[in-house]
Amino acid sequence: MPEQQDPIAVRVTALSITTTEGDRTILPPIDLAVARGEIVGLAGETGSGKTTLGLSLLGYQRQGLRLAGGNIIVHDEDLTGAGAAVLRGLRGDRIAYVPQDPATALNPALRIRESFVEVMSAHGLTDGTAQRERMTELFASVGLPSTDAFLARFPHQLSGGQQQRFAIAIAFAMHPAVVVMDEPTTGLDASTKLTVMALIKRLSAEHHSSVVLISHDLRMLIAFTDRIVVMREGRIVDDTTSATLAESATDPYTHRLLAALPDPLAHRTIAAVPTGERALLRVAQLVARHGAAEITHGVGLTIDRGECLAVVGESGSGKTTLARSIAGLHSDYSGLVRWEGRPLERSLSRRSRDELGAIQYVFQNPYSSLNPRRNVGNILATAARVSRGRSAAESRELAAEMLESVGLETRHLLSMPGSLSGGQRQRVALARALMTRPDLLICDEITSSLDVSVQAEIVALLQRLQRDRGLSMLFITHDLALVSSVASRVLVLRDGSVVENGRVEQVLERPADPYTKRLLSVAE
Repeated sequence: MPEQQDPIAVRVTALSITTTEGDRTILPPIDLAVARGEIVGLAGETGSGKTTLGLSLLGYQRQGLRLAGGNIIVHDEDLTGAGAAVLRGLRGDRIAYVPQDPATALNPALRIRESFVEVMSAHGLTDGTAQRERMTELFASVGLPSTDAFLARFPHQLSGGQQQRFAIAIAFAMHPAVVVMDEPTTGLDASTKLTVMALIKRLSAEHHSSVVLISHDLRMLIAFTDRIVVMREGRIVDDTTSATLAESATDPYTHRLLAALPDPLAHRTIAAVPTGERALLRVAQLVARHGAAEITHGVGLTIDRGECLAVVGESGSGKTTLARSIAGLHSDYSGLVRWEGRPLERSLSRRSRDELGAIQYVFQNPYSSLNPRRNVGNILATAARVSRGRSAAESRELAAEMLESVGLETRHLLSMPGSLSGGQRQRVALARALMTRPDLLICDEITSSLDVSVQAEIVALLQRLQRDRGLSMLFITHDLALVSSVASRVLVLRDGSVVENGRVEQVLERPADPYTKRLLSVAE
């Protein structure tokens, strides 16, 4: 009789992870089993150990950590103590990984086609026709074109959502038995998120692949996974089926996460915008381009002092290109961008120190925007010195203050970005922007990598800054629940054009454009 396969695809026994110096415990001995074909969600706040556990399933510990004990069996292969050559053969073939930040994981020197072919060739699929068929199939599944023009692009020429979908396509290239996905829908709008999650469920079912899905999006985990494992401070505090999480969860921490879930249509009253004042920022007929491609088509907007304008749209709608044009990070555009009535220079390098300090940008992917060779304190202090001319002593004092204001501790001043979790890095990026005491904060999907409770804390912080300092914000998001929490007005972009622009309650309750209606129906 043929040997029966183990019904368990991933078996973790007494896994313990500690720091290499000081032996500080990161993951105490924990057990976890994932059945073949099962989709298991790992939930928990920033720093709970979700990513550390997920990476351990690939036989990897980030710098500064080590495997202190236990066993990891993946698809009948014992990864405990496996050598580099064995692990290299398994990764991408039997077990694949989708990173939280694809921009830093994709080789910037390789075109899209070359990156995909490299993975397939490394694991034995070398026939050119078969490679092209596989690319076409998977790209269609994740909503990407497979034209020669698109395949010739470099990663930096893709939007954040396109980069994430490309990373998912690569992960499924070799029909892996297990896929570890670290926040795979972070950069995606609501409708694309549903498409990608439906794809993941379909691929899991078709190939009987197991998926370990790390996410702060508890609502999405409940809808798309079979089981949810809730982690806190490295420990598993709840492990139950997704359908019964609300009823069967036993730990108060899990109930707190459930209570923090935002309601996309629960509107909050926003402080009235000052009237009778000149607009702080005015954009008129902005046409932004990437080479020959026109990305935005005559976009116009205004932001008054103390006002938050939300810009909503699907991936590729032009939201980030618009924001980068305003910030001086993208100069290939026509039209007017005025600051306090004065034209702004297109290039950041030509703007005055006051303008640099007054307009600050918080990026969607914080890891790629933080200097990996400088500690947090140095990163923050540099922002205050360069943009506002503060002394070294003033900068250090302000750095500690700002770090605490975004929910981190002063001990993190000495931390390197690589030692922080994704959510912690985003809070550092926000603190750096606040170091210059800006008048306008451009927030580009800044809560997309945060768990719901930390997201609520950041939103509350932004509301306080808006109220106490009169801070203006351009808030780019695909999350309609956040729009109702932080903004007074919302502008909806579709394929680079404005299809709706009005007060939040009007647009969310009585949308005029079919596109906006579709976004709202998906959010519900």
